[in-house]
Amino acid sequence: MPLVTAGALLLSAGATQAETRDQAPRAAKAQAPEPSADTDGRKSAPAPVSLDVKGPVALTGRVSDDVRLEDARISVWARPNQDVQRKLKKGDTVPRFKLPRSAVTAEGDEFAITLDRKTLKKKFIWAGDIVQLEVEIYDPKTKKTAFTTASVRSVGDKLSGRKWADPLNTPQSGPRPRLAALEPVVLDVTLQQAPSALDADIDHCGTQKVLDEWDAWSEIGETYPVDDGGGGMKFSTGASAKFSVAVNLDFPTGSWSDESSSTMTTEKTYEWPSWGIAADADVGKPRKYQVEVRYQLIKCSVPPYNMKSWHVLYPSDYTGLARHQVVERPDWIGRDFTKCGPVTSSLWSRSEGEGGSQGNTWKASKGITELGGWAGGFDLKTEREWSKDSTITYKMGGAEGANWLCGSDEKPGLASQIGQFSKILPEDCSDLKTPVATDVQAKASPEATFNNYAKTTPNGWTGGDSTYSVRLPDGRILWLYSDTFLGPLNSDGTRPTSAPMVNNTFVIQDGSSLSTIHGGTSSSPAAIMPPPATSTPEHPRWYWLGDAMIATVDKEKRLQVIYHQWEKYGPGGWDFGMEKVVVATFSLSNLKSPMSVKEIPVASDRESRIQWGAAVLPASMSGDGYTYIYGIDDAPTNKALRIARVKGSDLSKVDKWVYYNANLMSWEPDWEDGTNSTVGVANEFSVTKWDEGNGFVLISQDSLDAFSAKIRMWSNCRPWAFGRALDRDVLYQMPEVGLFGSYGDENIFAYNAHVHPTLTAGGRWTLSYNVNSFDSTVGPEGAHYRDPSIYRPRFVSFRLTPAD
Repeated sequence: MPLVTAGALLLSAGATQAETRDQAPRAAKAQAPEPSADTDGRKSAPAPVSLDVKGPVALTGRVSDDVRLEDARISVWARPNQDVQRKLKKGDTVPRFKLPRSAVTAEGDEFAITLDRKTLKKKFIWAGDIVQLEVEIYDPKTKKTAFTTASVRSVGDKLSGRKWADPLNTPQSGPRPRLAALEPVVLDVTLQQAPSALDADIDHCGTQKVLDEWDAWSEIGETYPVDDGGGGMKFSTGASAKFSVAVNLDFPTGSWSDESSSTMTTEKTYEWPSWGIAADADVGKPRKYQVEVRYQLIKCSVPPYNMKSWHVLYPSDYTGLARHQVVERPDWIGRDFTKCGPVTSSLWSRSEGEGGSQGNTWKASKGITELGGWAGGFDLKTEREWSKDSTITYKMGGAEGANWLCGSDEKPGLASQIGQFSKILPEDCSDLKTPVATDVQAKASPEATFNNYAKTTPNGWTGGDSTYSVRLPDGRILWLYSDTFLGPLNSDGTRPTSAPMVNNTFVIQDGSSLSTIHGGTSSSPAAIMPPPATSTPEHPRWYWLGDAMIATVDKEKRLQVIYHQWEKYGPGGWDFGMEKVVVATFSLSNLKSPMSVKEIPVASDRESRIQWGAAVLPASMSGDGYTYIYGIDDAPTNKALRIARVKGSDLSKVDKWVYYNANLMSWEPDWEDGTNSTVGVANEFSVTKWDEGNGFVLISQDSLDAFSAKIRMWSNCRPWAFGRALDRDVLYQMPEVGLFGSYGDENIFAYNAHVHPTLTAGGRWTLSYNVNSFDSTVGPEGAHYRDPSIYRPRFVSFRLTPAD
């Protein structure tokens, strides 16, 4: 904290109602984008037609507008397969096979198409025994027309007979429905008014020519991992996906329709592992998976109508390229627990989930993007089968991490979308002891060491606040300070008005020896974390620091410090606020300047920003492999605790932080979904493992009252959701505060108490707190110049024992 300023779900018995301040997020969560995939994966298919047709029915359908099809012209073609399509060039005629008229049966508003597979040449059979059919309907009475497409798969054998079915409901890998239960594909066809130049009773798309071709990225799935989980996907040889076919009946003025589709089977394996050496760096991020698909622009025409003709945009092949893109996590994950469930295995695959894969497909309403060279002005859809060769995989995180899966519309085994969820499981805290401070002693070490150093240093530390500490790997202690006065002091112990003050420094303690680290030079000192380039005399900005730790970054030991960037936005003494929070990483061989700085996301609204770094509990002390980062939802009183955590000990992995949600009892990947918990803590505090009490102790100045002199304790068996026992929670009363304090000065206040594990020895704990004055006068009579001892930390040692 600066020189110029002052300053759950589980509560212990006796906690007051005032300590349960609103647990809803302070900042309203931005409206999440539309999920990449539809959540209607289980939408009912059109009802089967009532026609009684003999022979292998491949395709059926019905038309709208009460049109009777007995007098309509219905023409059907089979399109050439991938091998033929790859050889076609611009201007080539597309070779197609027209089914005989006897293959079509029509009655009322329904039609059915039979197809004998033996009549088709090999070039019309696509990979996976799929046939691509085109249907053109023209009603001479209403002069309405339609052009649509569909894909059918040949299933069965010589013994059981052959049938045709939807390729996505009959995956080549995994179990299929019984042959007798298979139904042909059913189309709902909408007729449109035919263009005047094309209303003759002829095949309007009798001839097709290739005008152009472009490649587009097609989305085929997505995963939403969280915490220590991971997500991946496999789309292997033999797997199928359905892609929109776009049709324009009155080119170039008419609109495009994408109600048609074409299903293609991949002849290549695309895989994004969810774990292991082959896993991508984005394995833990929400992402969508895409394959590249080649689209052909086809012109349909019959002389003499070449000037005004139909156009069709067809998927013709996979190009062999694939990629993934990081996306936003949707809001529905974990919001309806009836669609969620625990997973105890280390890996979970959709095709092996409860309920299998029958009767449901994965869909994306805007699945085709970046259609090169042409903008159609509409969204093309994709749909994909669920099977062993077409599935997603989640690496689960165990009981402490990503331990649940949630479906968008059903349980995960049946859902069209699945997201990972980090559920906080119930904990047995019956062994937790209530902490009581005993044998409390003021003026503990190293208070005298700092006072003596301040008296004699020619240019080092003579006073400061924040007072965090970290033990370096070589055994020395690094002290971290925000606003810091530098020496020397006058011979009479006062501070010269020319004394430098910088916004953040380090002091290294080696036994009883201290040395100061700051930026700049001895003659022109500066903060270690200097003001940002945007700071100006008219609009100053600066950094104050939070807690710190020794981290492992790329297998190297580093110092990581959380800093808060502040700005002065008005003329008043209190017109300043926090703008940013960053993690600075330092090489241990150069503590004068950070080697990297990573920003931590906070709200754009100044009043809603969380001051992360009030305390840090390293993974080496948490016991569960996570580093816990504590923040403050600031307020004049009743400041509220926020909690985040990250797996391992690298704070700079900000994109892997997860945030405590007390309402859902979960760890959420979006900072906006974090909620407040314990109320009454201060801007700086500590969370420390307490082995004797089987839990963790939070020690902080009390913020239930403004500028309180009390230092209180909270505890829990896990490092979150802290509660306190009202009759035993006061650890210490800071004696310097106010008119009746040891200075007899109403301007004196104390703040920001925290424990130092670096000083724990022989069962004794040591805390520090800061003392300051509201008198910021720069002059011989100003409090900080008249008496430099005011603006220094005080140290108190004590024993922490379980209550009876």
